[in-house]
Amino acid sequence: MNTDRPSPARSPRETSSGAYREVTVASIVFGVVVGGVMNAAITYAGLKIGFTIVGSAIAAVLGFGVLRGILRRGSILETNIGQTIASAVNTTNAGVIFTVPVLLLLGYSLDFGEKDFWLITLACVAGALLGCVFIVPLRKQMLDIDRLRFPSATAVGAILKSPGAGARKSIVLAVGILVGMIVYFPTAAPSLNLPGYASLGLRLKAEVAPGAEPVEVNGEKRPALTIRADRDRDGVPDLIVSDTEVDVGRWLGLPDEMTLAFAIAPFAIGAGYLTGRAGLLVLAGGVLAYIVLNPLAFNMGWMPATVRADQASGYALNSYNRPLGIGLLLGGAMMGIVASFPAIREAFKGLAAASRTGSASPRSLGGADELGFKPLVLIGSLAMVMLIVASEFSGSGGTSQMTGWLQGVHPWLARGIICLVAAAWIWFAGIIIAQCAGMTDWSPISGMALLTVVLVMLLAGREDVVSAVMIGAALCVAISCASDMMADLKTGYIVGSVPRRQQIVEIATVAIGPVITMFTIVLIASVNLRQTGIPIGPGTETVAPQAQALEVVIRGVQGGEMPYTLYGLGGVLGVLLGLGAFSGLGVLVGLSMYLPIIYILTYGLGCVANMVVARVKGRAWAEEWGVPFCAGLIVGEAVLALVINSVVLLRG
Repeated sequence: MNTDRPSPARSPRETSSGAYREVTVASIVFGVVVGGVMNAAITYAGLKIGFTIVGSAIAAVLGFGVLRGILRRGSILETNIGQTIASAVNTTNAGVIFTVPVLLLLGYSLDFGEKDFWLITLACVAGALLGCVFIVPLRKQMLDIDRLRFPSATAVGAILKSPGAGARKSIVLAVGILVGMIVYFPTAAPSLNLPGYASLGLRLKAEVAPGAEPVEVNGEKRPALTIRADRDRDGVPDLIVSDTEVDVGRWLGLPDEMTLAFAIAPFAIGAGYLTGRAGLLVLAGGVLAYIVLNPLAFNMGWMPATVRADQASGYALNSYNRPLGIGLLLGGAMMGIVASFPAIREAFKGLAAASRTGSASPRSLGGADELGFKPLVLIGSLAMVMLIVASEFSGSGGTSQMTGWLQGVHPWLARGIICLVAAAWIWFAGIIIAQCAGMTDWSPISGMALLTVVLVMLLAGREDVVSAVMIGAALCVAISCASDMMADLKTGYIVGSVPRRQQIVEIATVAIGPVITMFTIVLIASVNLRQTGIPIGPGTETVAPQAQALEVVIRGVQGGEMPYTLYGLGGVLGVLLGLGAFSGLGVLVGLSMYLPIIYILTYGLGCVANMVVARVKGRAWAEEWGVPFCAGLIVGEAVLALVINSVVLLRG
């Protein structure tokens, strides 16, 4: 920690013609539009792979392309305001998708016409405002005195200070978006039922079963093929290349119990590239499960005799892999919180130092470079009222009595107590997360959500799931926003922005994010219901991994029947892995255990591509040009998928 004296407040950068452009209509409109697109796109991707990506770098790169390239008038500070707003609108999606989808997994309905949808959205908006308000008073302590680095924010600052490269990177990002759309179109197009559209298809060589009678399919006699060539027994050799995947294992002639197939999913390649070498742990976990353990279990006779070789992977996924993976997620998330203890200690030291130096006192807020104390109190009070109202009238709210620790307390008073506890926890957790992000870029948000939901269910009662998930979502959104705001302020610190202006625009626009995320979740769930009969989770493309882990916790608190042995074993493994290289290792391996192998392998391709490009072209080139292209792959697929989903719903 750097104990240098704090630097004096800086005025906006100036030129001979006056101050640089900073907060403008163009930067605000740009930030809201780009942030909204990123929010919807990353929500879609996050529901598939279980984690999200930070959009600040994408917004900064696009800012140069739009504000400085197309409009030809944007300054560095104006671009920074645009990326600040875009990041604020986008960053709330992690808090929502880690929590809210669990209601769909538990059988609750979530639709635009239902009260709970709007109340949960209101609570998430309240959480976003609280997260921003609570972290503002600690800006000077964290940035001027503690000098926390915030690695990602520092990288965004470097992008903003290299305007020439930034403009070219925006073109690379746009190319990545276009490529992502083109590659994903064959996968998404069948949903549209386009006339004359021919699906992709490359079939195995026909292998006629010797001596077998022909089979009748749709009134037509066809030769009986071997199970090796025709698993679905329709008399036609199965596909090894389809609209959705490439089955390399069948093409290579691997045993049927081994699954080696790659999804046609640009977002997975992009996410793998952005993760880099660390993502190989996810790939290793998937290979271990699907190439080694599952075939071993089948050949050792540990699966029912009715399970065929080609069904082994699917059976193991539901019976073994997912329970173990969820346990690993839980154990890894808890280790993430344990690993945050040093940050907790530093946070309290920072608060103590701030109280001595006055950097977090009401008197110090309200200068030329900081948002005033009175507006913070007013906005925080309004957000608390919103949270109490949402909690009271959602789920089992209204006139219902508490059945938990607050049993016997008047419902309104009990809800008020829960919201006050939640607000204190949001403040505390927000500081922890900001400290973690400032030191390591690692934020154990999902672990905080698990603890919050359990706490609320214990206070209110095991039956009040909606309110518990709502408070958990509000907390997750709040701590995401707290961390994001401090990171954006760090970027502004590097390029010379006025903190007060960043604080105002972020607080003014952050409420947009939860609304977009909630609408996106309902859109995806509606299309899934139409196509599969399941709104979200296993059986759909959007498996919502983090929400599945939360489902396990909720059912456990309610006393439901669970495979506790497998969950417990996974939890122990998650803790042990967290003692290794880094605390989040259990989460990564857990993801690989219960995500479909086709996405794991495709994600691994992206990780390997990062390493190959870095070796051939150098690490700097791989970061500067590979990252915007692969970020474009994620956005391109997600945007196309959401557009097609909207068309499917509109067409009925």
